[in-house]
Amino acid sequence: MNTKSLEIKDFIKRVLCYLSNNTEDTSCTLIHTDEYPKSIDAVKLNFHLVILCNKGNCDASVGHHNFAIQPSSISIIPPHTVFSMKHFSEDFNAHFLLFKSDFVKKGFVKSDIMEELLFINPDYPPIFDLEENDFNDTLYKFEKIKYEIENQSPFCIEVSRLYILQILYDYNRTCEICLLNSDKLINRQYQVMYEFRKLVDKNFHKLKTVKEYADIMYLSSKYISECIKNQTGTSALSLIQNRIILEAEFLLKYSQLTIKLISNKLGFTSTSAFSRFFKGIKGISPDNYRNKQEN
Repeated sequence: MNTKSLEIKDFIKRVLCYLSNNTEDTSCTLIHTDEYPKSIDAVKLNFHLVILCNKGNCDASVGHHNFAIQPSSISIIPPHTVFSMKHFSEDFNAHFLLFKSDFVKKGFVKSDIMEELLFINPDYPPIFDLEENDFNDTLYKFEKIKYEIENQSPFCIEVSRLYILQILYDYNRTCEICLLNSDKLINRQYQVMYEFRKLVDKNFHKLKTVKEYADIMYLSSKYISECIKNQTGTSALSLIQNRIILEAEFLLKYSQLTIKLISNKLGFTSTSAFSRFFKGIKGISPDNYRNKQEN
């Protein structure tokens, strides 16, 4: 299968509609946008993306997580996961930090420590709200990285790398504090929701009904549906269907697989069954969706 992961320069040109001489051959860059970004559906990135939101909001999804990017929030999108970003408000204003893993790994931090810093736990939405002081401190680091990259001062690479390391440490610390202080860790419905989501992420191409997952979890479909609805506001079936659609969009846009092969890969009994499912959710057939992306 031939799928495509966006490179840094592709992302900047396609999503942020921004061109810079510093983005043609780089492993790290930082862009500040106060213009209306272009929505992006079902893409995989070949780099780490850190979004620091100043104003406005938009909807994002990473893997099976759907969340809102809002003011004073920081979000780290790991590479090679299905990612979408859309529905930007007119006042959306944010900093986008884009860097390759190798950029930070070339420093003097031990590789095992760096791997731990770069790891984003897939069990939790990759976003956190920052207190005012923490936000201002992070914003300062972002602006320093931008300054170093644009001015190409002596040791600019090393200095930028150090600021990125600080941001990663701050993000991991915020994550740990939130988890330690969260009463959701002992909430049974919360645990059921995350177990269900993990199973969906692993088995969506084989299992299509809530009952199939309920049997694996030794719980009733009704109880799982109640847990999912209470914790997410959406239905358990919608979570399954949204994960299938996310993968289908990615394969239709970035692979050369036929509709029939995509249908088989996603576990549908026939191409027509897949087409009915896709059109029922998206309002457009898989063929028309693919043609629309190519035009």
